[in-house]
Amino acid sequence: MAASIQQDLYDEFARALAGLCPPERAREIEAQGGATDPGSLAARTWQDIDALGYVDALTPAELGGAGLSLADAEGLLRAAGALALPYPLADTMLARALLRTSGQTVPEGPIALAQALPGPRGLRCVQTPGAGLARTLLVQRDGCLLLLAAPAVSDPGLFRPLASVAPAWTDSPPVLGRIALPDDAVQAWRNAADAAGIAGAMQAVLDRCIAFVGERQQFGKALGRFQAIQQEISVLAEQVASTAMAARLACSSGAMFPDATLAACARLRAGEAIPVVCSLAHAIHGAIGITEELVLGLYTRRLHEWHATGMSEDACASLIGTRLLAGDSPSMLEFVRGVMAAVPADSDADAARVLT
Repeated sequence: MAASIQQDLYDEFARALAGLCPPERAREIEAQGGATDPGSLAARTWQDIDALGYVDALTPAELGGAGLSLADAEGLLRAAGALALPYPLADTMLARALLRTSGQTVPEGPIALAQALPGPRGLRCVQTPGAGLARTLLVQRDGCLLLLAAPAVSDPGLFRPLASVAPAWTDSPPVLGRIALPDDAVQAWRNAADAAGIAGAMQAVLDRCIAFVGERQQFGKALGRFQAIQQEISVLAEQVASTAMAARLACSSGAMFPDATLAACARLRAGEAIPVVCSLAHAIHGAIGITEELVLGLYTRRLHEWHATGMSEDACASLIGTRLLAGDSPSMLEFVRGVMAAVPADSDADAARVLT
């Protein structure tokens, strides 16, 4: 049943996004920015997307939302990645649910989830995907999320200079809201949500590669007929499938916040797959793959950004290893069984059916 809900939500949201924010518009929004201007393309497009109601998926039904679990909403996160949505959709979904549940006012527009850096003066955050298109931010600091208005000027992002910035305030900004939440819960959410978005983006890359080799001719036959290309497509498909499976299991492990170990596993698998997927995709497309006209670059830049801004593979592996050594499992197999106990019994079969 869970897989059916996830896939239905994926299909419906993906169709809607394809009409409201296709990749060409996403690229234009990222180039223009202007989230705080109500008349900007970014603001108008977000209003159309918000009107669909999917952004309130995690908000309890009694508070005006859909009351979905993270497992059910995984399809929405995957669809956003597959359509290269430039906004921080996952962050906004979580922020609205937390703010409404705690009885606080929900601001208009996208909300980005940022992590504060230690410092004696002002407030600076790490580079945050989508923060340049957010009107407010939930800043993670000392076991608490602070709701702040986006700063007037931020340090530009490395991969999307206007869309993904490093928010910075020279003075202490006024706090619009406050939510007490452990840092490890925020990190687990970030890992699982990122893995779902990455899985969607990787699937879009795979689909484009398959279409390209089926249409492109070399020596009188389609590229897809060559054994070397078939091998690269096979490896690419394996990376995409394993990432999607890991993301599905991580999101299935909790109603709102996932199991930290499964979330770290999903982020680790996604982080390992990103360089392989991007290099293979560009190798398959050849020189045309780096042209501005081709949509491929929009996805590979986004994947590299996820890789650079999220929890590193070393940190994920360290978290998993620490939990293994701290537990009382007599073997690695028993540890894995214990971790998988957090996943509903039908999730393995559900994930396998969706992937096929």
